[in-house]
Amino acid sequence: MARLPLYRQVREKLLARIAQMRVGEMIPTEPELEQEFGVSRATVRRAVETLVSDGYLEKRQGRGTQVRARSETQDVGRVYSWTDEMRQRGVPTSSSHVVLRREKAGRRIASELGIKRDDSVVVISRVRHVSDAPIAIMVNFLDERAVPGLVERGLQGDSLYDELAATYGLELVSGEETIRAREATAVEAALLDIEEGASVLNVRRRTLDSHDVPVEVVDMVARGDRYQYHAQLTGGRNRLAQPAPRRQGSSRGD
Repeated sequence: MARLPLYRQVREKLLARIAQMRVGEMIPTEPELEQEFGVSRATVRRAVETLVSDGYLEKRQGRGTQVRARSETQDVGRVYSWTDEMRQRGVPTSSSHVVLRREKAGRRIASELGIKRDDSVVVISRVRHVSDAPIAIMVNFLDERAVPGLVERGLQGDSLYDELAATYGLELVSGEETIRAREATAVEAALLDIEEGASVLNVRRRTLDSHDVPVEVVDMVARGDRYQYHAQLTGGRNRLAQPAPRRQGSSRGD
């Protein structure tokens, strides 16, 4: 069997080392790797570049190259709880910058929830973390009539959906959502620990209960380098001839 090219040999050795390192930990510099492996700078650089392109490493300007966290993938087409989804994967989650307040719905939220502009909504804004890394800024808007006392009591845990079910008997079963890519604002960049102008996914969703009553609107901004969507598609001539249905949202609003 032919031997692997030198850059591939270096790549495999680095990959084994990365598996034992923490997210954000810096790998040795190119000169250090050159000396360690006894290969040329070009060979080291090529090995590192393949690991960057494959998503194992990321380069940080002025700092070097560090171990990159894996992207969190969410399925499009089903309603689910962010907290439960990550819990099933064995990934710890937490929240920071938690703000819970009451405000008037306004034109857009009123339209989405089917209420009046002057009606009160409960607004919950949080930065969601996975393994201590900030992944998304999440803002939930809830019709206050469906969640009386929530502002005064506050959230009792990290999962909003668990609380909605346990305290108010609300089961969110369907939704509609729109996903678009854009650049992070300065405030978003600071909260998500990314560069201003970096790519983010902006997800807007309306979630309905088991009686098809709109209960929640979620606006989420997620890091483009750490968050991705997965959709299972079907096709066929007969299907393509049908009008496209509205996309059912994948609910990650708790």
